[in-house]
Amino acid sequence: MMKEASLISVVSGSMSAFQDSEVIVIVGAGSIGLCTAYNLAKRSSAGPRHVIIKVIDAFNQPFAGSSSNCTGCLHYGFPEKQFPAKPLGKYSFDLWASEAEDDSFKEATGYRAQSTFGIDPGNGQGLDSLPDWVKTNSNWDVNKKVLGDRTATVNPIGVGNWLTEQCRSMGVDIEVNMKIIAVGLSTDNRVQTVTCVNSRQETTTIHCTQLLLACGAWTPTVFDLLFPSSPIRLQWDRDAGDWACWKNPCPTTQTTKAFVSFASFVGDKMEFVGRNDGTIWACGRRNLTADVPPPGYQQEPDEIIIGELEGYARKWIDWKCNCVSDGGYHDNHGSMQLIGKGRSYRPTTKSGLPIIDKVSPLDLRGYESNSDASLTRELPSGVFICWGHWGYGLTLGMGSGRLMSQLMRGEKLDIDISEFTLQRNCDRVEGKREA
Repeated sequence: MMKEASLISVVSGSMSAFQDSEVIVIVGAGSIGLCTAYNLAKRSSAGPRHVIIKVIDAFNQPFAGSSSNCTGCLHYGFPEKQFPAKPLGKYSFDLWASEAEDDSFKEATGYRAQSTFGIDPGNGQGLDSLPDWVKTNSNWDVNKKVLGDRTATVNPIGVGNWLTEQCRSMGVDIEVNMKIIAVGLSTDNRVQTVTCVNSRQETTTIHCTQLLLACGAWTPTVFDLLFPSSPIRLQWDRDAGDWACWKNPCPTTQTTKAFVSFASFVGDKMEFVGRNDGTIWACGRRNLTADVPPPGYQQEPDEIIIGELEGYARKWIDWKCNCVSDGGYHDNHGSMQLIGKGRSYRPTTKSGLPIIDKVSPLDLRGYESNSDASLTRELPSGVFICWGHWGYGLTLGMGSGRLMSQLMRGEKLDIDISEFTLQRNCDRVEGKREA
């Protein structure tokens, strides 16, 4: 069944009702996609031109992928490979901190500043700063700067709910169970339409002026599907993380909201996070062999890794928490109640840096000669990519979304993004690639 997109759910009427409107389609309702939609909607509401923003996602709800299944740390202390992203990290952190000045944001997301801790071998320094659900050991030292000088923790699920509510309140249309399957280009390679299919196999064509691919680990697959003859190769590395989540043995308080890393003892990622919803989330060693499933699907985690997580949780979490809350005595008798488990896919470029860039018409279908290339390289195609944030999609989300919204609107950028271009962070094949 082919259905012409004569209306978008936030706008009633036929296509003629918004011929003078700018229609933007964002593929991906995770951290990057919704942060971009949020910033576009804020800026567009003050402008003279009517802008329709539509976000589509293959999952059955927004923030269903890796964006919600992560530690929820906001910071800008990065490993050496990602060090060029530090200015972006600080910029993004400051934007999140600005949102946190609003108490409603704090309540919705569980935002708590300076709440990330690393455990190192030592002699008992700083143990009193740890949340009450962590066992303590006099041979430990607590590193309060394990992720840098300024940090915060949030509940990613709360962030997703907040972003979804904010976007929808500003008229952004968010459609789930929807996959993009084709793009219509003009003769000079400018985006004109996108075609999508929903879970009922109904196809919809949307006339649009701009298209942003921000679908995390699925971005290279989607780009190749839409532009099979493009000379661009969005190369990526396999990098997944299996996770588990348990009920917090202690009542949730301000101090239980914290990130604690035991990487120094394990020699790999081993992180626990207490969230404002009464859970403890854990992620262990990286899975470098897991394939990314088709858009909208998840794979089961490796039960060996889940078993490792449970073993470390029994070793370092105080499941026999005996504490006083609301005037009463709390005792959970040491039980571990598993809430959920799964796998997250980290969108990782070969360079380790994200891509925040526009795509030239030449790079959508390719041209046969350099003379054609010189005529089209700088012309706008209306297609943009924001991808490859590795495990930092949440912490870099608000900054990347603000910069991408500025790039799409043709505004001056707040910071330099020359490190995050397609030219620097992807390969290119010579000549025109066959479809």
